[in-house]
Amino acid sequence: MWQSLMDQLSSNQFLSGGALLAVVGVIFTYLRRVPSHIWDWTKRRLITVVDVPDRDEAFKWLNVWLAQHPYQKRCRLWTVQTKRQRNENDIGDSNLKKPQVILSPAPGLHFLFYRHRLMILRRERREGGEKGSTSGTGALGFYETFNFTLFSRNKQIVLDLLEEARQVYHPPLDARVTIASHDYGSWIAVGKRLPRPMESVILADGLADRILEDIRRFQKSESWYNDRGIPYRRGYLLHGAPGNGKSSLVIALASTLQFDIYTLNLSSHSLSNEGLLELMSSIPTNSMILIEDIDCVFLQRKKADDKESVTFSGLLNAIDGVMASEGRILFMTTNHVETLDPALIRPGRVDLSLELANASRDQMERLFLRFFPLPEVAKKFAERGDSNEWSMATLQGHLLKYRDDPISALTNPIFVS
Repeated sequence: MWQSLMDQLSSNQFLSGGALLAVVGVIFTYLRRVPSHIWDWTKRRLITVVDVPDRDEAFKWLNVWLAQHPYQKRCRLWTVQTKRQRNENDIGDSNLKKPQVILSPAPGLHFLFYRHRLMILRRERREGGEKGSTSGTGALGFYETFNFTLFSRNKQIVLDLLEEARQVYHPPLDARVTIASHDYGSWIAVGKRLPRPMESVILADGLADRILEDIRRFQKSESWYNDRGIPYRRGYLLHGAPGNGKSSLVIALASTLQFDIYTLNLSSHSLSNEGLLELMSSIPTNSMILIEDIDCVFLQRKKADDKESVTFSGLLNAIDGVMASEGRILFMTTNHVETLDPALIRPGRVDLSLELANASRDQMERLFLRFFPLPEVAKKFAERGDSNEWSMATLQGHLLKYRDDPISALTNPIFVS
């Protein structure tokens, strides 16, 4: 049969010519792909490509890092970003400097050098916006990415670049506490707070030391938890009347322990059960999760079915379910502990519950001394207290009103706001 086929090809010019053309076509098709194969082979061995979407925090690091890179002296295509600067001498949120203007390379192709190696930067801006965008551009109808091409196979250079960008955005000597919130399943750094000393939060005697020691003991106990098969997690509930320093205590603890604070808004319609679980699982070490006014979120055990909202069971699973993360520290605050479901505050979910009640006489005296170093006057001021009548916020507001006149602060009526 084979011989018969060969005889027909040799005797039939049409068939033999067609076969030759087919062979030549296959060869040419293969040869056309050779340059792309060579280029792909070269790319895998000589260059490293990094893609950073704007929904990732590293996008902000690189944006600021590029604004300080020597390339900015040659660049002529810019993207403008403003960044608020906090006054280092004040803690109040209203004490803000003028916004800092940041100029970074605009969308397009840019050529620059990093550690004497050529780096090609492509900044892309696409229409539509993505859920999870942290740059704030999603609402404007677009999202962005940084694409870096480095002529090196060494992955460590990429890690060094990202670490350098991180330190530019978060200076190592910056002791401020980073406050992060969430947007469509991703964490966003929304601001920084100057450190708040523990002594600035006037609590009942020994309460601050108790919770601080408890956290430090937890940090040292990972192997103890693992050896006994206990999930390595810690939860705290701070409850009491409004204005007694629940949130302030969390900030002071974070400042002392050099932790960042990740705040969760469970009422957000963009947050689902799956998104909450992902957020809780992605908390970095040395961080605190804060859920404020937990009583206002779940007034009933069951919520109406809403695919875009967190349910009560979804919260419980995120706190200590099968897929819940370990090593995290959770703080919840409430003004009405009596309204909370027992399932939420049982041991294992809340390991330590602390009441921050209205000011005692001892707290009134210590608060007065922070404003006026007058021990005798402070004792008289404390004698005005009776049965935890005033919150710490009320007393602080009163002392602020008379901050230049301790006698008026002592003698004038204290009004509950």
